[in-house]
Amino acid sequence: MATATLPRVPASAISGPSATRRTASAGGAAVLSILGAAVAIGIAALGLLVVPAAAAIVFGPALLKLL
Repeated sequence: MATATLPRVPASAISGPSATRRTASAGGAAVLSILGAAVAIGIAALGLLVVPAAAAIVFGPALLKLL
């Protein structure tokens, strides 16, 4: 049975993203994180308005009739 050997590649030969690209990527991630949080807060706020709106629709006519 033969075994395969992989060539060793020195760490200096492997190049990752540049520092500028990493900074831009981190900045973009921060912006998307802030926008995502704002959208989540907006969805939660709309969710809180569902119950009062439904109550006004259901009980509104009866309450107006009492006035």
